[in-house]
Amino acid sequence: MQLRCTYCQTMFALSREEMLAALEHMEENNQIYYDAHCPKCRRANRVERARMERFFPDWKIAIKAMSKESAKVEVAVEQPALGSKAATESSMPKHAARHEKKHSPKMKPAAVTDIKTGLKIPSPKGISSQKGKPAGTIKK
Repeated sequence: MQLRCTYCQTMFALSREEMLAALEHMEENNQIYYDAHCPKCRRANRVERARMERFFPDWKIAIKAMSKESAKVEVAVEQPALGSKAATESSMPKHAARHEKKHSPKMKPAAVTDIKTGLKIPSPKGISSQKGKPAGTIKK
């Protein structure tokens, strides 16, 4: 739902989740207005409950559906997690597991640091990653 701040005239939107929470709060506390805060000036703008219900007519059904989903998530969290990579691979399709293994990002070697000082140790001069060439002749 699009709103315009009555103070700074900035347009901002209320998401469906925010509208659902606002309607639930107004229902519990028997309120007529909701204070929507402007993201620019942070002032509260009054939004009538009837206007919000026009934009979200089936909000009571949505609250029931959301509570059912949250109950399912809570049950899933309470079950002990297997905690291994094999468990995550078994839960995804075979082709996705193969794709993940094949295209996983390669690990870069860690920088060499001195244990006592914690500073990086530079590589000695004349040693390069290419065999037989001095360090200054490496092409990128």
